[in-house]
Amino acid sequence: MENSEELCRKAYILKNLDNLDTWIGDIVHRVIKWILESKISASTNSLPSSLFEKNKDISLEEALSRAKKMLKMTWEQSRSQAWRNSVKSNLNLFEHYYKYPLSNRELKPRLHKVIQSIKNLYAWGLVDSFSRLPKENFLRIDELDSFELEGVKIFAIPDFALHNEEYLLYDWKTGKPHDKDVLQLSCYALYAINKWKAQPKDIKIIPVYLTEEECSCSPIAPLDVESVAKYIRDSVEQMRSILSDVKNNKADATLCVKTENPRRCGNCRFKEICE
Repeated sequence: MENSEELCRKAYILKNLDNLDTWIGDIVHRVIKWILESKISASTNSLPSSLFEKNKDISLEEALSRAKKMLKMTWEQSRSQAWRNSVKSNLNLFEHYYKYPLSNRELKPRLHKVIQSIKNLYAWGLVDSFSRLPKENFLRIDELDSFELEGVKIFAIPDFALHNEEYLLYDWKTGKPHDKDVLQLSCYALYAINKWKAQPKDIKIIPVYLTEEECSCSPIAPLDVESVAKYIRDSVEQMRSILSDVKNNKADATLCVKTENPRRCGNCRFKEICE
C-alpha cells in the first residue's frame, strides 16, 4: 500500500512538470489574461457602453515589466524547489527536476518570445480592437470550464471568447503553426455549442501566432462537429483502455504499453517512474 501511495504521489509531481516552452507560453497567457481582465468593468450597477474601462488601460511597458517579474519569480520557484511545499502553486521545470544543464543559448530565445509576444499583441492593435466592443459581447477569458459529450465531462479553457455577430474563439500561440492547431480549437467550438447554444455556422476560431513577424490572426471555420466529436470519442476510449475499473476510474500500469521509440523517452516527464 505504501508503494502504491508513493507511486501516486510521484506521478502527481511528474504530471505537473513544465518544460521551457510550456513555461514561457504560460507566462504569455497569464500576462494577456491580466491585461484583458484589468480592463473589464467591475461595476454591477451600471453597464458602460464599452467592454473595457478606459482608465484601466495597461501600457506596454507595464505589461513587459509584469512579464519579466513573473519570469524571475517562477524561475526561482523551480530552481529552489518550492514545489515541494505546494506542487500546484509553484513552477517545477522538467530541466531543473532532471538536472539538465541550461545554457543562455537555450534560454535567451525563449525569453525573447515572451517579450515579442506581448509587443505584438499591442503592435497588431488587438487590445484596441477589443476595447471598442460592447460589454455584452464579452464571454470568457482563459477560465477552466467544461461541457458534456455523450455523458463524458470534457474540460475546455478557451483563451478569449467574444460574441460579435459571430462567436470568435481566440487562442494565443507562442510556437510555430502546427497541423493540430485547428483540431484543438475546433474542440472549443463544441464547447461554444454546448455553453452558449451557438450554431456551428456562426463560430470562428482564431489562432494568434504571437511570435510571427506579421499579424496572423484570421478567423477560420472550425472542423465539422462530427469529426471533432469522433476525435474526442477516440481519445476517451484510448484513456479508458488502461483502466482496470472504468466505473471507479482505476488505472492499471501494466496496461500502459511502452513506446518502441526510445528517443521519445528523453523528454518524457514520467521517465523516472517508467524506468
